[in-house]
Order: sequence, then C-alpha cells, then structure tokens
Amino acid sequence: MLAKNLMSILKDKVIMTTSGPVKGITVEGVNGYLGIPYAASPAGNLRWKPPVPPEPWKETRLMDKFSPICPQAEGMLTQELVEIDEDCLTLNIWTPAKSQADSLPVMMFLHGGGFARGSGSEPMYNKPHLAKRGVVLVTINYRLGVFGFLAHPALTAESPQHGSGNYGLMDQVMALQWIKQNIRRFGGNPDNVTIFGQSAGGGSVVALMASPLSKGLFHRAIAQSGGYLPSAIRHLNKAQDGLDSMESLGMGFVEKLGVSNKDNPLSELRARPWQEIVSTWERAVQNKQANTRVSGGWMLNHVIVDGYVLTQPPGKAFRTGAQHNVPFMTGTTADEGSIMPYLMNLFTLEKYFDYLERCFGQQWQKVLELYPAQDNDSAPKAASRLLGNSFVAGARAVARAMSAIQPRNYLYQFTTLPKVFVFQVPGVKDCEAEFGCYHAGELPYLFHFLPGSKVKDADRKLSEEMMGYWVRFARNGDPNGDGAPQWPAYNLPEEKHLILDNPVQVGQHLNQEACDVIDELAEVG
Repeated sequence: MLAKNLMSILKDKVIMTTSGPVKGITVEGVNGYLGIPYAASPAGNLRWKPPVPPEPWKETRLMDKFSPICPQAEGMLTQELVEIDEDCLTLNIWTPAKSQADSLPVMMFLHGGGFARGSGSEPMYNKPHLAKRGVVLVTINYRLGVFGFLAHPALTAESPQHGSGNYGLMDQVMALQWIKQNIRRFGGNPDNVTIFGQSAGGGSVVALMASPLSKGLFHRAIAQSGGYLPSAIRHLNKAQDGLDSMESLGMGFVEKLGVSNKDNPLSELRARPWQEIVSTWERAVQNKQANTRVSGGWMLNHVIVDGYVLTQPPGKAFRTGAQHNVPFMTGTTADEGSIMPYLMNLFTLEKYFDYLERCFGQQWQKVLELYPAQDNDSAPKAASRLLGNSFVAGARAVARAMSAIQPRNYLYQFTTLPKVFVFQVPGVKDCEAEFGCYHAGELPYLFHFLPGSKVKDADRKLSEEMMGYWVRFARNGDPNGDGAPQWPAYNLPEEKHLILDNPVQVGQHLNQEACDVIDELAEVG
C-alpha cells in the first residue's frame, strides 16, 4: 500500500472520464488515480463473458486506493493483507503531466503470475519513478485462472462470437480501448501507447501482438521473459498436437465441481462462490496439467486459439509475419530457470523425467543427455538449466521473427545479481545465493523499487539506465539517446543484444548453441 504521509489529495483537479468524474492523489510530484473501473464487475451473469463498460457515475470519485485484486489461489505472488473480489477490473494511472497538452507517451504494464496470480496494484509496479521520466504509466488488473480463461461448450453456445475462454486477454483489450478514449485527459497521447509486461504479462504482449482485436490500440511492445512461441497451444474445441481442447478441460472442471445440470451448467456455475471455483480449478486442472510442454501449465491452460481473440497460435502469426508491425523489445534474465522448480514442483527425479516426456515426447531421452540428472538433488538443477535456456530461446525466436518485418527490434539480457527479491519462497533463507539472476529479477530495477541495505550505488545507476532505455523506446520506438551506451538493433546475421549489468555492454549470439537445440526439439524457432 502507499504510505499516507507521502501522498496528498488533488483537491481541485477533477478529470471527466467516459464513465464519470474522478480526482486523485499526488506522490512525489506525480499524480495518481487508483482503482478506476475500466469495465463492469465480471460477477454474477457477467462471469465468463466479454468485459462491458462500467455503469457511469455522476458524483466525483476520489481514486486514492487500489481496488481488490482478481480472484486467485494463494501463492508466492499473492499479496498479503489485500482484498480479493470479482469486482477487480480496474486500472491505476500515474502521470507527471501538467495539462492535456503535454501529450506524453503512455506505457501500460501487464503483470506476471502465470495467468493465475498477481495484480496491477503490486507496490513495486506503482512507484512514481518511471512516470517522472516523462510517461503516463498505467497498471491494470485482468481476470486470472479459471475466471479469465475457462472454456466450455455451454459458454461457447451462448456467445455471439461462438467461442469461450481468453476473457483475461479481452480485459486487456478493453483496458487499451479505455486508454484510447480517456488517456488524453490525463496528459497522455492515445496515439503513442506502449504495452509492456513480464512473464505472463510478456506472454500477454505476444498474444496481443497476434490478436486482431488489439490492432491499432498500441504502437510499441515490450515482452519481458514472456516471448515463448510454442508450436502447439490448446484450441477451443478440438484436440491438436497431443493437447486436449480447452473445452474438454472445462468439462472436466465442471464435473469435479459437482454441478448437477452438466448439459446446462451456467446458472449454477455463476452462482457458486468464487473461492470454491478457484479451489476446484487448482485441484482439477491447473496443478494436474502444470507440467505439460516447455511452457508448463501456465500459458498452456489459459491462452488458447478461440477463433475470436486469437485466430491462430501466436507462434504461427509471428513465423508468418502476421503479427502487428510495431517497434519491439524483448529479453530475459540470466537465470530464468532458477526458481521454476519451486513454481512447477520439479524436485524429484521421477517428476523431472515425467516433465521431459510430456514436453518432448519420444525425444525426451535426448534432452536428458543434454540436461542430465541422476537423483533428486540433480533433477531440479537440470530442470532449471533447461527452462532457463527455453526462456532465452523463446525471446530469440520472437526477436528473429520481428527482425523480418521491423528494423526497430531489440533484444536484451539482464545479468546483474539482484539485491531485491520479489517472490516469497518458504524455507529459502538466502534467495540471492539460491536463485541468482532470477525470473523477474529485472523488475525492481525497472520500477526503481530498491529498498534494503544490500542495494548499492551501482544498482541505482543500472536502474536509472534501464528506465531511460524503456522510456526512450516508449517515446520514439528507439531506446537509444541521452548519452546512454548504444543498444544495437537485433537483426540477422549479427544477432546483437544489450547486456544489462554494471557496466552495460553489447553481446552477440546469445546462448546460441543451447537455443539452437531448444529450437530443434521444441520447435519454437
């Protein structure tokens, strides 16, 4: 939460949005508007339906606190002491603009959490430092897990679009539409919007790049640790590439929930408490299907080809040049896989072997030769190396695909040892030593969230450099300028990338041999 002694209410500055008037707060000279509804509460009869605009209001609303976060199970990313409720489709705006005429670049951040956890109100994402650089920062909530991605024949039958699932992606599109209609009133430029996200947020960026619904709603894109392009993802109502359809997972979930009318379950489904819905989904679908393919259950049990939000797998769209043609940036951390055994429960040799067989089928023993494990101690380490290289291979695949259509295309790797840890990992005392440059380790630097005695001047310097690169990219589609070390565009055959460390350097052919093998085995390239 925001410290009350650091903020004050903007008493006289009322902004009229398309839904009604709002006023906000100011923190360190940046104006904040927290918890603005961009869509109506997706509860009751609106469960598992596309988002709709909120009910308009006439009285000025004071937007000085975050909304509840979207329903989710407890986990390493779930905030403590926060309210959880289905009425969660809100956004937060941080703007340094003095007037509408400032027309600043807009950056909309999509949080991670495997499409199942997290929120846009995490304290780290809502610091004034990035906005102080001259952008309007927007953080959002979107529906997660079963509420964001359930598909079922009954839902498909009632839909005018003849599909179901991908509601969380529809929420993101609705937020972009809200920005297009309203952000000028907050001093932002609706014709210069950058979407950026990490992990599932990065995967969302890749999905939005391939979605016909988002065309024209953003103008630059940054996928952080989320550029994986699987050749196989679930489809709405047909099994394909060894994967069950999303509707079949939905029918299994309804059966586990014990719904009495299986042929027409929607009334009962929409009446059940959200806690029961989430708990059953975790047991029946998410945990059961978590270790399937390199991307795990996170993207696989959520983002699908539904014929409406996504008409083809994002990987296919990128490989055929059908993605939106905007300046693009992507990258990873140096030790992406270090925390994955904790997230995917890969702590035994048996589970590691099972994971390899699910991911690579008949080729799994070949992968075992490259990432060997002999016992329970070596299994999670081998899984970490494999998964880490898979993230890098995914980022490289996206960058390669973009280089065919867009010269303003940039790849990075974050390699400094983070001094701030964003996960809550039970039983691990020294996260810095255990996880190294872990998945999400760049976020405290990007948002200048650097508390604690371990943080040094070099960390603060790197944070300033990163914010500069991201903001310049949002402003111009090019991260270079202001005397910063040059970041070369990524193209073939040079394949240069920026190494974000102390000092910032340029590298070439990032993890080439390992990425080539992953490409061949997982068909991501």
